[in-house]
Amino acid sequence: MSALHDIVLTRLAASGGTNASWAPLLLAALDGESALTAFLERAATSAPDVVRQATASGVSPAAPGVFVASVSVTGFRGIGAAATLTLKPGPGLTLVVGRNGSGKSSFAEALECLFTGTSSRWEGRTAPWKTGWKNLHEPGLAALKADLIVEGQGPLSLSRVWNSDALVDAETVVSAKGKKDKPLSALGWDASLATFRPFLSYNELGTMLDEGPSKLYDALSSVLGLEELTAVQTRLVNARKARESVVTAAKSGAKDLAQRLAAVDSNDDRFGKALVALGAKNQDLSALEGLVVGDAAPEENVVSRLRQIASLAAPDEQAVATMVEKLQSVERAFAQVAGTNAQRARQRADLLDAAVSVHAAEPSPDCPVCGAKKRLSDAWLRSTQMEIAALRDEARSFDAASNSRRMAMTEALRFITQPPPILAQSTLLGLAALPTAREQWATWGSGRVLTDASALAEHFEQHVLALVEAVNALTSEARDEAQKRDDAWRPAASSIVEWLSTARKAQAGQGAIADLKQAEAWWKEVSEQLRNERFAPIAKKAMDTWKLLRLQSNVDLGDIDLEGTGVKRKVALRVTVDGTPAEAVGVMSQGELHALALSLFLPRATLPESPFRFIAIDDPVQSMDPSRVDGLARVFGETAMTRQVIVFTHDDRLPEAVRRLGIPATVIGVTRRERSVVESRNALDPVQAYLDDARAVAKTSELSTKVIARVVPGFCRAALEAVCMEKVRAKRLGKGARHEDVEQLLLENGKTHPLMALALFDDEKKTGDVLSRLNKIGSWAADAFKACKEGAHEAHVGDVVELIDSTKKLAAQLRSLA
Repeated sequence: MSALHDIVLTRLAASGGTNASWAPLLLAALDGESALTAFLERAATSAPDVVRQATASGVSPAAPGVFVASVSVTGFRGIGAAATLTLKPGPGLTLVVGRNGSGKSSFAEALECLFTGTSSRWEGRTAPWKTGWKNLHEPGLAALKADLIVEGQGPLSLSRVWNSDALVDAETVVSAKGKKDKPLSALGWDASLATFRPFLSYNELGTMLDEGPSKLYDALSSVLGLEELTAVQTRLVNARKARESVVTAAKSGAKDLAQRLAAVDSNDDRFGKALVALGAKNQDLSALEGLVVGDAAPEENVVSRLRQIASLAAPDEQAVATMVEKLQSVERAFAQVAGTNAQRARQRADLLDAAVSVHAAEPSPDCPVCGAKKRLSDAWLRSTQMEIAALRDEARSFDAASNSRRMAMTEALRFITQPPPILAQSTLLGLAALPTAREQWATWGSGRVLTDASALAEHFEQHVLALVEAVNALTSEARDEAQKRDDAWRPAASSIVEWLSTARKAQAGQGAIADLKQAEAWWKEVSEQLRNERFAPIAKKAMDTWKLLRLQSNVDLGDIDLEGTGVKRKVALRVTVDGTPAEAVGVMSQGELHALALSLFLPRATLPESPFRFIAIDDPVQSMDPSRVDGLARVFGETAMTRQVIVFTHDDRLPEAVRRLGIPATVIGVTRRERSVVESRNALDPVQAYLDDARAVAKTSELSTKVIARVVPGFCRAALEAVCMEKVRAKRLGKGARHEDVEQLLLENGKTHPLMALALFDDEKKTGDVLSRLNKIGSWAADAFKACKEGAHEAHVGDVVELIDSTKKLAAQLRSLA
């Protein structure tokens, strides 16, 4: 869960809104557009659970910090042959000094281009600026490379190579030992490069305030995560407006639809039912949908009844005529055998068969018909059975005619059906042919009671034509009436179907509008509080920085606030000139504006959330008067306590101020020779600075030898401690240790002996092995180490210049150790 979720849950609980109906909706908006849409449409499997999310909250791990170890450039801008700028990867101030055209800014642009793919100096420039990036003295390959140290991961490098004159034909590639190369985007720094941009060129320094308060607001907004706050507000507003728009459209559409339906002159009951459904307080969308898709029950839908009537089928005249012939034929065949010996044989056979059955059921010698005694013997049974068989044979012709007659009657009765119930249910439909059809169908059905084939055939002949005509007239009338009503209803149904889609969405979204409004109001208040809370540390640091930079300026910077939203957003810079309120841009000099821009840049670029533990600033001293340069040196010195600060400058005033104020710094001189050959060398670093101070003291004639003997060892010891810390930082950070852990280790082992143990063995506990290890370098090394330590407590008894030389030699040896 994000930190913003945690904050929202805490404030919901504090405001009593945890159980509010709009709270889950707000949490869905925090998760993004799709999550809010899914929640509002009930597409999610469950609504966001405030309690569940509260218990699952956690803090996202901080991004690992990255330092710059070196920048190498070939054939780019002012650098021709390959040149490398070697830096110390860790907190500290490095000044890269060189005259204009020396190539120092080419290193700055190269570093920026490796990370961002471009340079702010090229943005908005004419074509020569964008096409003249390639060095003319190195027409072949153009390449950039930066070696980095990443906390927790160790070293990796960024490289970018161009094989053509187009800047777009290259991308930055990330390389790490034992791993496959990958694009820069794979490191996940894209958002941070925009939010915590660690580069500031002179061009940006001059335009940061020129582009207006809205641009500055946007820059700070990305740092503070205000886009996320604004995005949530926008999602809620858009969701509400979208649903309000649909509701308005549905209401307007219903009104127009009702007017169109009422204007139709039709006796179709669907129009009336549609008007009733539309006019209800809560519009009956299901009823309307039933009307247009035909789901309404037949008894409630006139057209449905008409369609049922239209589908009725009259008897098939040809089939009835064939059946009449069949009935007459079987009746004639039956008449030919009726009353003959065959019929009498069937009657006698049936009688004797019954007698045998009775006798079999109740064996008795007495006759069951006349009562004669002892007449039914076994001989009688045998002779009777033989007689029955003979009689059946004689009755075959009668049986055949009788069976044919019976089967024909059964088949004929299937033509006679009862009147369909729909006829009785439709008496109020006004169909002119309905009474005759009902009458004819009832007459036709009366034939079911007839048992004589001749009578049934005569019934068919007398009534079939009238029934067929009546049914056909009725179905035709019903079909025409249904079609007439459908023709009038179809346009209305199409309009209803079209409106129903909007109405369904409106009905579904109506309930969310009130919750959206409440969520909006709550979020607006909370987001303003969050904006002010998040900006407060940056504003304070910016004002503190300005106090250091404003030396001898009559412009005082007061409160800095983020105000407004949308097109009215701005950063309010409240300044006073000799106590009189004024607009910053209007009253500040160029140097003061540069100082103010730096005051706003540094707090943003050095926020703890930034993965970039370095900042690179190009030419910040221009337009600044000498007093402000001293303040700038102090600002950089303070920033360098926790950040790697790389400053490129052609102005000697900044290095001079750093030396004069005793601010620890590494000064690298950059020179450019013929054919764009660029060289860099250390002009001053903290170790050399301590040694230079020691020599200065040793040569001071105004001091007594006793004082010199006490002071010089202290400077030498500080030089050794500085080189040890430099060695420990490089070694530990190179192995992937976190910067905070390294600094804590140095803080806990700040004395000379454990620092030397860390430098030599990477183990602060091996202080007992330090002297033996130094003796392996040379006895002079061990003697110098002991002299530096003892000199802090008592005067050095030997030659102080020799001690300075030995300390310098030992520092060089320590730097050369693997």
